[in-house]
Amino acid sequence: MLEVRGIPVSDSACECITSCTDLDVLNLWLDRSLTAAAVEDLFAGPAPSPVPPLPTPTPAA
Repeated sequence: MLEVRGIPVSDSACECITSCTDLDVLNLWLDRSLTAAAVEDLFAGPAPSPVPPLPTPTPAA
């Protein structure tokens, strides 16, 4: 997205982005890429917190 918008992406940033497997982080970076002025803007600010695990069902009595 950044390259399409004419914003250069370094090899190290490209490696960081393409090696990420966390969908929450990738979605955050995608959202940020729509308004980012530089590749560093993708990584600025807080990352999303991990999704809490689902509660374990209690056995029926």
